[in-house]
Amino acid sequence: MELHTDLPATHITERKDDLADLATFERFAAPEHTVKKSNSGKESFTVFILMGILVLSVINSIGLFSVYVLYGSLSANSKSPTLVQLTGGKTVTAATVDSHTRSADVVKRFVAMNISSLMSWSVQLSSDITQGGNPILDPGIEVVSLKGSKKRVPTTAWQASFAFAEDFRKGILASVAELVPADVFTGNAKVVLAIKSISPPEEIEKGKWKVSLVSNLITFSAVNQAGESVPFNKEIFIQTIDIPTLKPDASPLDEAIYKVRSSGLEIYAMRDLARENLK
Repeated sequence: MELHTDLPATHITERKDDLADLATFERFAAPEHTVKKSNSGKESFTVFILMGILVLSVINSIGLFSVYVLYGSLSANSKSPTLVQLTGGKTVTAATVDSHTRSADVVKRFVAMNISSLMSWSVQLSSDITQGGNPILDPGIEVVSLKGSKKRVPTTAWQASFAFAEDFRKGILASVAELVPADVFTGNAKVVLAIKSISPPEEIEKGKWKVSLVSNLITFSAVNQAGESVPFNKEIFIQTIDIPTLKPDASPLDEAIYKVRSSGLEIYAMRDLARENLK
């Protein structure tokens, strides 16, 4: 009895295919292939972490830059106050302003103080200046009057003249010299400027103003102790100047100039106030 061991051709082909699939599976299941797949996964995860760190760094940098820009803008718009120590030791807060800016009070006070000093005349220099308990008498300052003659003006008037522009000051002193009574220097006469009103400064242009001054010149003398009054009404023009500095070794003249110009203002013109502007 013969045994037939021959298999059909189709069965043999299927067997070969199964063996090929098995070989492929064993190759990919080998340890070295498993390690490669594992390493590839680790590398992908590392790249993902690095990319995340990079993105966070960029976002953080943008945030810091935005804060810096905002802080710079706030600092530019809100400057810290400046403290200034005065001569007496008192400290005050000062704000930075334009060099041509002056408050209305500063302008009015400048006009009142210097016009009063210019037009108030007395033989006595100051009530608090004495020598051996007696008031120091003012010898006056010699100037050339409008008529060309030499006359004296009170020292206080001469000092106040530095509140005027230089090309205007000489004419002011010449005019005052014509008005000062000779009896002032003997102590037999005294003239006081009584200010009624100074209008609020009207700005003409940046750093320039005009004010209206309404006042009276009152002359007291030995024969008229009640005083004789005459109107003194002027339209006064003021402008800003550089504030001078006072050196430690300053002369009396330097001190006089500094005192009247320390407000950073000067009078550059003055004219009679029209009657229709009077109130």
